Amino acid sequence: MKKKYIFSFLFAFIATLTVFILISGIKGFTSSIQSFLGYNYLFLFLGLFIITIKWIIESLIIKLLLNNMLFKHSLKFTLIGQFYSYLTPFYTGGQPFQILYISKYGIDPGQATAMILFKTFIFQINMALLGLIAVIYSIYHFSYTVTIGITLGILLNSLAIFLILFYVINQKAAINTTLFFVKFLKKIGLLKNPEKHIDEIIFKVKTFIDVFRMESRKIFKMIFIFVLSVIQFSCSFLVLPIILKGFGKNISLKIVFKSLITQVTSSIVPTPGTSGGAESIFYLLFSDILSPERISSSLILWRLTTYYYVLLVGGIVVLLNHKYKKA
Repeated sequence: MKKKYIFSFLFAFIATLTVFILISGIKGFTSSIQSFLGYNYLFLFLGLFIITIKWIIESLIIKLLLNNMLFKHSLKFTLIGQFYSYLTPFYTGGQPFQILYISKYGIDPGQATAMILFKTFIFQINMALLGLIAVIYSIYHFSYTVTIGITLGILLNSLAIFLILFYVINQKAAINTTLFFVKFLKKIGLLKNPEKHIDEIIFKVKTFIDVFRMESRKIFKMIFIFVLSVIQFSCSFLVLPIILKGFGKNISLKIVFKSLITQVTSSIVPTPGTSGGAESIFYLLFSDILSPERISSSLILWRLTTYYYVLLVGGIVVLLNHKYKKA
C-alpha cells in the first residue's frame, strides 16, 4: 500500500485520538473511560450492521448500472472505493479506483466512468436535498453558525452536481478539460507520450457522455436507483442516533437532524475521512445533549462504526485483491 495512504490513516487516527483526549481532559479522562463499561454494545453491533447494509445497497446500485456484473464483484468494488475514499480529502479517491478495477473486468473505461459518476451524481443530489431539509429545520431549531455550516456543505456538494451536468451537456468542454489534464500529467512526468492515445482518450470521453445520457433517459431505473441512494445515505447519518441509544439516549427528530447536519457539514472538511473536522462538529452539536463523561466515548464509538470499520473491511478486501493479482 502506498505510503500516502498509510500517512492518511495515521493522520485520521491521531486526529480522532487528539479530539478524544482534549474532550476527556476537559470533562474527565477517567469518567470517559468508565463510560464505555456502561454502554449497551448491542447498539454498536446494530450500527455496524447498518453500515454493512449501506455497502450492500451501493453494491446493488453498481450491479444495476453494470448489468452483467456479478454481485460479489460489485460488493468488492464498493469496499475498494470506500477504502480509498476514506483515506483521501473530500472522499475523492474512491471513484478513480473503482473505475480502474471495473475496467479490469472487461468494462470499457468510458462506460465505467459514466456509471460511477452517474451513481455519484444521484448520491450528491440526495445529499443536497436532504441537506436542504436540514437547513430549513436548522433555521428554526439551531444556531446561525450551524445553519451556515450545513449550507456550505450543500453548496460544495451542489458544485459536484453542477460540474457533472456541465460536462455531460458540453461535450467540447469535457474533451478540452480532459486534454488539459493529459498535458499537465505529461508536463509533470506522470504520463509519457500521450499524443499516441489522444484519439482513444477523446473516444473514451465521448463514450462517457453517451452512456451517461443514455442512463439518464431510463426514468424508472433512475427512480429506483434514486430511492436506493436515499436509503444508502440515510444509513450514513442514522448510525449516530443508534450509537447514542446505547447510552440510553432516546432517538428524537432533533438528534436525527443533528446527525444529518454533522454528516453534510463535515463533508467540506479537506482532510482524509474528514478527520478532525467530523469529531469537532460532533462535539459542537452534541455536547449540549450528552453528559460530560459520555460525549468523548460516544465520539469514539461513532467513528469506530462509521470510519474505522470501513477501513478495516475495505483494507482486507484491497489486500486480498492485491494478493490474488500477484498469485
